[in-house]
Amino acid sequence: MILSETETLIWDWNGTLLDDVEVNVKVINEMLSKRDLPLLDINTYKEIFCFPVKQFHIRIGIDFEKESIEEISAEYMERYKNYEKDIKLHVDVPFILDAINAKDISQYILSAAGTDDLLRMLNRFHLTDKFKGIYGSDNICATGKIGIGQRLIKENSLDPGKALIIGDTLHDAEVAKTLGINCILYSGGHNNYNLLTNKSKTIRNLKDILPH
Repeated sequence: MILSETETLIWDWNGTLLDDVEVNVKVINEMLSKRDLPLLDINTYKEIFCFPVKQFHIRIGIDFEKESIEEISAEYMERYKNYEKDIKLHVDVPFILDAINAKDISQYILSAAGTDDLLRMLNRFHLTDKFKGIYGSDNICATGKIGIGQRLIKENSLDPGKALIIGDTLHDAEVAKTLGINCILYSGGHNNYNLLTNKSKTIRNLKDILPH
């Protein structure tokens, strides 16, 4: 991937830079087990994970006539934080971010995760200073990524035609299309390669975005 015409790189966080799929499946399975619902393996998870997250929870059997999305989201976050110390970055992430910064390409985070959670994790990995801006959600229900992206573009006077979004889900491609930004999807995250490649250019290794 040639970045010569790119002025701005906008990264998704969970699944793209952060390697949290296995933890996510573990957390989801704890929640399913508690409700006597069938458990997921990673392959099935990557085939059915989607946004909005409420739709994903419906797919796996959560009954929203008995529980609210706020309750489910709060339980998810509590369980997720129990495993946070075990989560690592994908291979070579600091090197890749440094290589892109060396090309004077501005980098941002655009995520449906809560802003406070993002900052805590970024600080843990000493990545905060590698980004010009960090844009997350103000609620725990993982809603409104398009709106967050519109705010990112407006506040930083970005040219969507010279920007690139890198994410790991079909939703990232949908967000990019709505924002008028080119997109590359990474298959090491929350959706599988076959799903992603039908939607956008897809890579198997994050280093593939760098010039060879």
